[in-house]
Amino acid sequence: MAIRIAAVSSATMSDDKKEFIVQTTGKYTGALELRFASDCVDDLIAVLTKVRGGAQPAASKGGGPALAAEAAAPSAEAAAQTKPGATGKADEVRFEIPKNCTISADTSGRGLVLFILNHRLEDQAGYAFSPDAAKQLAGGLTKSADALLAQRATPRS
Repeated sequence: MAIRIAAVSSATMSDDKKEFIVQTTGKYTGALELRFASDCVDDLIAVLTKVRGGAQPAASKGGGPALAAEAAAPSAEAAAQTKPGATGKADEVRFEIPKNCTISADTSGRGLVLFILNHRLEDQAGYAFSPDAAKQLAGGLTKSADALLAQRATPRS
């Protein structure tokens, strides 16, 4: 029996790291949770990319993390000038400075923390994290911000 998926809302890794969990919505099915074994995800991506055959840009509007630009963090100026949808090598990452973001608890009972970049804008993108992953992200953001602020406050010789 075929299931028609109309939208993909998020993807996370299971706590045991054995499965990728993809949250989707179907016209006749409503919200669905698809689980893929970790060792078959690369094959799934390869098959979907091959089928797509260049009919769409590599980073679709509102999709997951986009690939492009240099893997090393670019300057703020370079990051601000990067065009959405630009593609590059698989080991490159495009950095964007979001206009806004929002974070909230998922009220549907899945126990996830939702992180939406460019909330309510045309190019919004969302990510869902387990509570532990969200705390790890928050800690990493805080440590990195503190390091940059300390560096900025230190007079240069």
